[in-house]
Amino acid sequence: MSKIVISGYYGFANAGDEAMLTAIIKSLRSTEPSVGLTVISGNPEITAVQHKVASIHRFNPLEIFTAIKDCDLLISGGGSLLQDVTSKRSLLYYLSVLALGRALGKKVMLFAQGIGPINSGLLRRLTKYVCSRVNLITVRDKDSLYELKRIGVPEEKVLLTADAVMTLSPVEKDAGAKILHDFSVPEDRMLVGISVRKWQEDDRYLLELAKAADMLIAKHKAHVVLLPLQYPADVAACSKLREFMAHKGESTVLEADCNTEEFLSLTGNFDILLGMRLHALIFAAVMGTPFAAVSYDPKVDGFIKDIDGVCAGRVDRLEAGQVVVAAEKAMTRQCKGKSLLAELRKKSMLNAKQAFSLLQK
Repeated sequence: MSKIVISGYYGFANAGDEAMLTAIIKSLRSTEPSVGLTVISGNPEITAVQHKVASIHRFNPLEIFTAIKDCDLLISGGGSLLQDVTSKRSLLYYLSVLALGRALGKKVMLFAQGIGPINSGLLRRLTKYVCSRVNLITVRDKDSLYELKRIGVPEEKVLLTADAVMTLSPVEKDAGAKILHDFSVPEDRMLVGISVRKWQEDDRYLLELAKAADMLIAKHKAHVVLLPLQYPADVAACSKLREFMAHKGESTVLEADCNTEEFLSLTGNFDILLGMRLHALIFAAVMGTPFAAVSYDPKVDGFIKDIDGVCAGRVDRLEAGQVVVAAEKAMTRQCKGKSLLAELRKKSMLNAKQAFSLLQK
């Protein structure tokens, strides 16, 4: 039985990161059902129950040392872990876990990572040093591939795949329909899902999205469902957007802590999704729901490019009319989305195959 330790931003109720963990675990177990998995988490108790794995706390150095010492492979799993925009300390944390794995002589893999931006010259050099010594890096987009090349990581260590969540299959819509029913969301209306997060201190983007929501309500007799993908952190932004709306009575903030399958099911019930968070857009793609992105990060731009999707504009220059045009375009356009989605799924499956290939060497 192989023993794998998975490091990442887990246990913080972020739907995207939890979906990545779900996808990583499923893809590993589909290859080797008996694989032993230990996840480093901010909330080990919840992670262990939700994902049926062993779990240790991310700030327990002794447990981390012991788990990595006893494992066959260390995976740094998914997401934008190696960047210094959110926090320099978090970048140092994830690099230190990788360095520990190599110091203990373990196989180490970065699994479907999004790399950068890394603005600090010192941290770029440190990232180059650590990443040049791991066994394999798979990245989820071309921008990450180019960022590692610019940093100076050897090209032969890097493979372009796709986001781990792309391996997930569509789910039934019943669970999502029940959640919507429990929140008294009308069943006979067009449903517009909106996923937003806090962005800097400027509320202008929320004002423009509120105007766009009002326009969609007036034009299409729609009901707006505000979906916090990181619960409860995103509730404040969702609630503020609702307060800015003139037709706030035609909207609902879903204050619910949902798991990956529930988020997928919810997304499948929408007629259109307007999303800032990357994994809200990926959930929509998996479920075949039309979507338009509000770009706040290069990872969103990369995904939209890969899937031939629709962008409603950049968060710092958002205009309500542009958002409505993008939403209506997404609902009616013919694109290569299905074939591109199948190609991304195929690339995403390479991540687990590469992990076990490392173990067999």
